[in-house]
Amino acid sequence: MSATFLDRLTQEVLLADGAMGTLLLARGIEPKALMEQNLTNPDLIRQIHLDYIRAGAQLIETNTFLANRLRLAEHGLDSELEAINRAAVRIAREAVRMSGEEVFIAGSVGPLGALVKPYGNLTLDDLSAAYVEQIALLVDEGVDVIIIETHPSLLEALEAVRAAKTVSPTTPIIAQMTFLEDGKSKFGDDLRRSLEALAAADADVVGVNCSGPQMTYDIIYEFLRTTDLPISIMPNAGLPQFIGGRTIYLSSPEYLREYARRFVEAGANLLGGCCGTTPEHIRAMSAVVRGQVPRRMRQRVAVSVDVTEEPTLAPSAAPLPGRFRERLGREFVVAVEVHPPRGLEYRAPIERIRQLARCGVDAVSVHDPPEARVSLSSLVFAYLVQTQAGVEAIWHLSCRDRTLATIHSELLGAAALGVRNVLALTGEAASVGEWPRWPSAHDVSATGVVKIIEGLNRGRTLTGNDIGSLTDFRVGVLAQVGAEDLDVELRKLEERVEAGAHFIVTTPVFDVERFEHFLRRCAGFGLPILVGILPLKSARHAEFLHHEVPGITIPDAVRERLRRAQEDEAAEGMRVARELIAQLRPQVAGVHLIPPSERWDALPEVLAACLPQEQRTDALGV
Repeated sequence: MSATFLDRLTQEVLLADGAMGTLLLARGIEPKALMEQNLTNPDLIRQIHLDYIRAGAQLIETNTFLANRLRLAEHGLDSELEAINRAAVRIAREAVRMSGEEVFIAGSVGPLGALVKPYGNLTLDDLSAAYVEQIALLVDEGVDVIIIETHPSLLEALEAVRAAKTVSPTTPIIAQMTFLEDGKSKFGDDLRRSLEALAAADADVVGVNCSGPQMTYDIIYEFLRTTDLPISIMPNAGLPQFIGGRTIYLSSPEYLREYARRFVEAGANLLGGCCGTTPEHIRAMSAVVRGQVPRRMRQRVAVSVDVTEEPTLAPSAAPLPGRFRERLGREFVVAVEVHPPRGLEYRAPIERIRQLARCGVDAVSVHDPPEARVSLSSLVFAYLVQTQAGVEAIWHLSCRDRTLATIHSELLGAAALGVRNVLALTGEAASVGEWPRWPSAHDVSATGVVKIIEGLNRGRTLTGNDIGSLTDFRVGVLAQVGAEDLDVELRKLEERVEAGAHFIVTTPVFDVERFEHFLRRCAGFGLPILVGILPLKSARHAEFLHHEVPGITIPDAVRERLRRAQEDEAAEGMRVARELIAQLRPQVAGVHLIPPSERWDALPEVLAACLPQEQRTDALGV
């Protein structure tokens, strides 16, 4: 090769390949056999490499993301560790030779998937040994660079970088971590601190991967503007959706191309794709990446932070007894979704919820965060909402990673605390990465939770044990209006209705015609429906939801309105929300309002649209 990887990186923005794991899964390969394909189906792996090279990739990753001893042992393949890693590099090299192109080979090294003491059983020495073992094989086979990727913890990512330097001080290292929308990892590591720490540990390129394009842009943009470090960015093709037994990623190649252009303009040095990306995505990105010269936007902006005094709590207000339950199905009701705080400080959100009550809110819908992140218990926060803010709560109960016994126990706890409204959810996998732990724990589905609640309301557990008295739960279920296969979604909904559901909450609605079709299809269920309303923050927010969030479709006309609004995008988003409420109000039992990023200040204006005319002035006054 005429120039080394690092030399090329100083001269031009390089394009890496896209996903390997999700591509194999889409082709029917079992999760446990992904790494084994290097031995059993090398032609398939070679062809995927060739497809990416022909799409324009200048760097391809070996199929070794899970090829460390710990992850291989989960599937009884640890004895094949050396064979799998060596074969992966050789297959990649054959693909490069067959293509006739100058392409770098990166040895892919993923996280070990286990916790370090005191949270788990591994020591730092265990981490180091596992990484050294795998990286030594990749380097010995002649990879051009080591890529350490999708790490959720700075501690583990640093250990991987140190292991790589121990094995070969001269082999370049790309070190990437995965961050959530607040710019912190699952373990709470700050993005800037993490990337600077990885660079200080001698990683040659640092960056992020495995988040949707817009979220990745939002969390990395400021860092790109203010750093001289070489940066790599490899986003997913949006958020995954499970359709017909398959995981589908919805972001189009054109959508990723637009974000690739933005990343290049912001100063990225290396771009590629993670989960859900395909050769088609890389081909589209190639048009705006290849041939570009690396650049940075150096200007720094001053950021001022207003520090306001913590509001003093008034004495606990008595809960409004049964307001939501009494009105549901008889009068138009309004529920607002909130998230539990990510720590012990709950007083400020409780004060804001009190203000919502004065705006006419009937219930506060307490979200159960899907991320693998620590937050205050959603059940405890629902209790605080009722006892300290005086508003009836709807507690979201997700089945994800809750055992059958745990679900029973938490429901009994909710009954003891007086939290009597539940939204039963199946819940999504909380893991991140192209190769998620398989599967997340789901003892029961949302339908099962409804059946459990129906039994508790009759004084019995699912197994028939007497609980001593009857509970009095009102249970809701979620309906995905924009489901790819509406027939399948309606069958699930029918099962939940037959199991004993009392009301339906929909995902956010933007397309009135599509929603009215949904209403006609489920008219026979005869349950009150709360329509999901999500005010749009900006044109970018609309594009993100449309392209990256499964089950949400935003009509072209609405997205165009946001684009034309320019400086007034948030206000236009609020206008769209108010118009939707006005159109849908005659057809539904109420709204389930989802504030974008919990923008409390914007809520009164939208809430006013939900109220009778005589109450609107008071709501806007709040």
